[in-house]
Amino acid sequence: MNKNLFRIVLIIGIVAIAVSAIYRFVFQNSSQKVSIITSSTLTKAIDISELSTAEFRYRGIADIYTDDTREKVRCKICYNAAVKAGIDMKDVGFDVDPDKKVVTVVLPEIEVKVNIIDEDSMKILPSNTDVSVAEMLKYSKEDAEKEATESGELKAVARENLEATIKGLLLPILKPQGYTLVFK
Repeated sequence: MNKNLFRIVLIIGIVAIAVSAIYRFVFQNSSQKVSIITSSTLTKAIDISELSTAEFRYRGIADIYTDDTREKVRCKICYNAAVKAGIDMKDVGFDVDPDKKVVTVVLPEIEVKVNIIDEDSMKILPSNTDVSVAEMLKYSKEDAEKEATESGELKAVARENLEATIKGLLLPILKPQGYTLVFK
């Protein structure tokens, strides 16, 4: 029985030494592959260019004026539009604190722009008014941009989606090195 006990202890010892050697090999190799976290490496990691983070479908009514003073309404135009809110990812900034292992993301102002005015949806009120398609598009676009810009909800959703996108792109890089990500 002592021989069996000796063999079990020997096998456990050999397995422990093997596991220890494998662990050291993996740990030492992975620690040599740690990259340095800098603002420029993070900028490269999120290089997507323009990112639309929220889209808003809008049905609106815009005023068309008799002249540029915008004092007298000539008619109204009913339209459908698609408005996007987003940023250019190259405008995202990073403050890296290697001592505290914290990366602070500095986001630019979210821009709102009208992506599409559906010309087929446009209707003039009253219908007997003579208005060019160019005028209808101009006033519809202005109205949609104004409504979307004033909508706090659109910008809030866009910011939420933007933060989630940046987290998804950067956390796999930052977490293994012990960094946390915060937004300014």
